[in-house]
Amino acid sequence: MGRMSDPADATPSPRRAFGTDPALAGRPPASAGRDWYVHEWMLLAFAAGMLLLIYFVAEHDRDYQRAEIVRDAALVEQAFTRRLEADQQFIDRIALDLGANRMSNQEFEQVAGKRALESGYLGEILRVTPEQQITQYAPDSHSPDAVSRNRAPFAERVAMTSLARQSGRGVFSQPYLDDADRFRIEYAAPIVTPQGFAGTVNVVIAFDRLLEKSSPEWARRTYRAIVSDVNGKGMSDTEATYIESGIVKHTLPLSLPWHDLQLTLIGARPSGMLPNLTLSTAVLALTGLMVWTSMGLRKQWRMRRLAEGERDRAYAQSLADLRVVNERVATVLDAVDVAIYVSELDGHRLLYVNPHLLATFAGVEVADDVRQIEAAFIEAPSTRFPATQLLTGEGEPGNVCSAELECHDHRHFQMHTRAVRWIDGRIARLTTLTDISKRVNAERLREAQQDALMRTSRLMSVGEMASTLAHEINQPLAAIANYVNGCIRRLRNDGHADPAVIQAMEKADAQVTRAGAIIGRVREFVRTREPQRQALDLNALVEDVARLAQSDDEHRSLRCALHLTGGLPAVFADRIMIEQVLLNFVRNAREAMQHLPAADRIVDIRTARIDATHAVVEVADRGVGISADTARQLFSPFFSTKRDGMGMGLNICRSLIEYHEGTLTFGDNVPCGAVFRFTLPFALPPVGTATRQPDLRPTRGNAAATPDEHDNA
Repeated sequence: MGRMSDPADATPSPRRAFGTDPALAGRPPASAGRDWYVHEWMLLAFAAGMLLLIYFVAEHDRDYQRAEIVRDAALVEQAFTRRLEADQQFIDRIALDLGANRMSNQEFEQVAGKRALESGYLGEILRVTPEQQITQYAPDSHSPDAVSRNRAPFAERVAMTSLARQSGRGVFSQPYLDDADRFRIEYAAPIVTPQGFAGTVNVVIAFDRLLEKSSPEWARRTYRAIVSDVNGKGMSDTEATYIESGIVKHTLPLSLPWHDLQLTLIGARPSGMLPNLTLSTAVLALTGLMVWTSMGLRKQWRMRRLAEGERDRAYAQSLADLRVVNERVATVLDAVDVAIYVSELDGHRLLYVNPHLLATFAGVEVADDVRQIEAAFIEAPSTRFPATQLLTGEGEPGNVCSAELECHDHRHFQMHTRAVRWIDGRIARLTTLTDISKRVNAERLREAQQDALMRTSRLMSVGEMASTLAHEINQPLAAIANYVNGCIRRLRNDGHADPAVIQAMEKADAQVTRAGAIIGRVREFVRTREPQRQALDLNALVEDVARLAQSDDEHRSLRCALHLTGGLPAVFADRIMIEQVLLNFVRNAREAMQHLPAADRIVDIRTARIDATHAVVEVADRGVGISADTARQLFSPFFSTKRDGMGMGLNICRSLIEYHEGTLTFGDNVPCGAVFRFTLPFALPPVGTATRQPDLRPTRGNAAATPDEHDNA
């Protein structure tokens, strides 16, 4: 019987209670309740762990913020100090250039004004005499009174000038408030000329703008920076400097001439306990929900266990019934005399195979991959008809799909496939395969025979047409020859004729004679007659065929190189038949060398004696040779490698040579090409001895076809 997969294995089933006491099937184990309480305690432990994790994460975040603000405060302090030092060096260079008389008043206004405008925090840059008189300032956008109001107090300015005169170095004033209550500082650099102290170059610096311009962009976005004195009074921000408790901040002293200033970096307002409290509340709420859900699931679990007991008992009975149905379906399918297999619709697993399929495809087993069967086909059934074509729009089994499929071993099967509801309830693919190889081969043989009959009929018609054309053309050629000869005689009798004209007419007469000889050979070649074997001069016959095969057409030009052995005895053969064989070989050689230039199309024809009773004729070309696949079918009827070939030439030639008690063989030519050779007996029997007739079907008048190189035409 065929093999079918077990429904118990093919159908996923819930927990089974086969072989247990029905009374105990629905009773939960005693330890099941304790397991549920363990789960609840584990949930509470998880909630406590999450709360601790939240606390430690918050502490870690605060520590990280403290470390980050310490590092950032140092960077801001360095930027502030470097900017102030750069401005100090700039004022010192101006004072040196003025003292050395390297800078004019106009250059002072340009350089100082440009620096003040570009900085954004430098006020006017002043040139002050030792008597505190302003001789020049830049930029000149303000009045002298406005410039004086923004400067340091007079006593501070006098002290700065005195200290600069004594030390010869720049001096900073103490921070002071201007009229707008904004803290400023003034810097004075001494101007020393060869004659002595000539005054100072002073600049007023706005504290708040200096801090704003020197702080990096990222620091301004993240922090609030305040410069204050040791008492906490803000120098850069006149607003209240009160800092709320809990806000992350860091204070460090400024590396400036004043030792009583400090920089404070204030972070963003902390989120406080609200986010942590919200997260903790969410964790506790979720834990409570999970505990409540666990209690509800415990109740549902108990009810489900009782229902599973009933279900398992019903399942055991239905499984027994399913096995009975399985056996009945297998019995029916095993009796069908076609190959049948059932596979998963969306997978590759075999569910059933019948004995006929096991005999057709060896090595296939149930639960194997269906691709073992489909690999034998050129186009697999599942590829030809995918699952979507076998189902309706609602996903139910649809119509039957049929097709003729071919195997790689050239067997043919009529395939029918459809989607079916299998015995376990799933939708599967049922495929039947009927071997129709004999019918397909018979149809192909019948078509080949019909094609062969058509070719034979055409070949006979060609023979008749050739005979008629040879007869009809011969008469006008004879008339042309008579007219040409008459013209020649008259020209010769006329003493004033041009010799060149007479010579041309003689050449025309020769060509007409040649054409008549060719037509005569063709007529003799194709006319219907009985075979007549007689003693023939083999070399003369080869020469006649060479002349017949020559052509003046550039596309079909060919040169025959004759290598004839002298003194050969006469052979006993039918002249027309041997001419047919030789002409066939020569034309094949021309087709084989068609790709060569006209000067290289040379065919070698050789005659020789091979023993005391036979002579051999060889026809060698210089073409591409004979491939192994072509050699196996060379003499098969109707086989041809040429698109318009008939496939009969070599088959007829072999029959003609065998009729003359000879052999026809072929081989490779050296260095390239192929060589065909045949043997003929010498004229030992008496001329006219009756012999058997050759089998020359299909032909008329033994007319030869012209095959492609070394294959049948």
